[in-house]
Amino acid sequence: MTTFKELGLSPAIQQALDELGYEDPTPIQEEAIPELLAGHDVIGQAQTGTGKTAAFGLPLLQYLDPADDEVQAIVLTPTRELCIQVTQALRSMAEHLDIEIVAVFGGAPIRSQQSQLRSGAHVVVATVGRMMDLMSRRSLVLTAARFVVLDEADEMLDLGFIEDVEKILRMCPSGRQTALFSATMPPPIQKLAEGYMYDPVTVRITPKTLTVDAIQQAFLEVPAREKAARLVELLKIEEPEQAIIFTRTKIGASRLEKTLKDKGLDVKALHGDMSQGSRDGVMIAFKDHRVKLLVATDIAARGLDVEHVTHVINYDVPNSSEIYVHRIGRTGRVGRTGRAITIVTPAERDEIGRIERDVNTTIGEWESPEDRLEHAPRPRRRERGERRRREAGEEPAGDPAADGASGGESDGTGDGGKKPATTKLFVNRGERSGIDEEDLRWALREGAVLPDEAVHDVRVLHRFSFVEVDPDQAERTVEFLDGTKLKGKEIRLEVAKN
Repeated sequence: MTTFKELGLSPAIQQALDELGYEDPTPIQEEAIPELLAGHDVIGQAQTGTGKTAAFGLPLLQYLDPADDEVQAIVLTPTRELCIQVTQALRSMAEHLDIEIVAVFGGAPIRSQQSQLRSGAHVVVATVGRMMDLMSRRSLVLTAARFVVLDEADEMLDLGFIEDVEKILRMCPSGRQTALFSATMPPPIQKLAEGYMYDPVTVRITPKTLTVDAIQQAFLEVPAREKAARLVELLKIEEPEQAIIFTRTKIGASRLEKTLKDKGLDVKALHGDMSQGSRDGVMIAFKDHRVKLLVATDIAARGLDVEHVTHVINYDVPNSSEIYVHRIGRTGRVGRTGRAITIVTPAERDEIGRIERDVNTTIGEWESPEDRLEHAPRPRRRERGERRRREAGEEPAGDPAADGASGGESDGTGDGGKKPATTKLFVNRGERSGIDEEDLRWALREGAVLPDEAVHDVRVLHRFSFVEVDPDQAERTVEFLDGTKLKGKEIRLEVAKN
């Protein structure tokens, strides 16, 4: 493992890294920084959170000449949020350098940004639209910009900025060094790299582990024509506190917003055809919890951190597993359990298997709340059951009322004969969930700590099962097993009704 001290960075930059607590570079930093320091053009394919800002930022800062007051480097970003984040990161890494880093973006007074540029800027971090505006006003000249970074290039494509990006690149010196970073590499981005980069080195980082542990994932297969109607049903059943619904295209987002509004749902759209001011307004309303549903293209998947998002719904299957992880990562925040549901048509069914393999996760078939438990097992019941087990050292006595209230089946003698009465329990899992009789017997034996003689019958049907146990064991069985997992599936137990 290479350390930052071995990368050949200047003492002033290294001092800032030491103060920031940076010791070991991330994989994208370890591979990209030496190539950029050597003067090569670099294509970096990596997701948000892999440390790519430092991967291009550190070589950029090393490249600068503090004595030259012209704009020597530019970083193009797709959104104002990312523009601000990158500027803050660069300024922290440049703490001991005598350079000026200026951020220019839409939604802020252009005159104040013009004033900052007149005062001198070595680095300009900009959104595409605002840079074009400043260039047209002759407030920003790029003839000395010999280090150019395109950050989140695929998102610029989604926003429709690629033509403007090309215009900006044509205004920069032909001998520039260019770095392009993108989570995915669709054909238009590949074409951009071929046309405006010189013999680029490609650095591709695939995360070894993807953080989806706190997210319950499911898929819902529906006919293509019924997607919108089934989505409305899904939202009514799931009752999200807040949800982001992802579509693949801007047109699709607009159409779906209208459809959901016509059904009386509280929804706003967020996509690239909206003005910066409109996008900001939607984002603020959503973050302030004034909008319940957000229909969005992948523009919202990066950098969107909203505490109240309980559900992410992929209305359109994402183009890649990386985008899937970006999307569903918008839920399950702040230690909360999130739900991610992907709607697929029969023709797209195989995509679920691909995502499962790439992300090393399991995506089960969606089930209604009646067939699953929304939350973790109930702690109080579990603690009480464990305490009873510890205290007795033997099977605790059941509730005397269990016999009368159970709706169970007796031997028909009515005289308390030798053959014991049984209580029938309903289990919400069956053959369809991959569960067989031996699985249930194991759960009763190991999970509920029932002796074999207390289990009288186990019947596994297609969608659910029945087990019959001693009446005095019925309550503890429900307590111990209701809400636990069997073969990765949450199970629900209750006393069966006649």
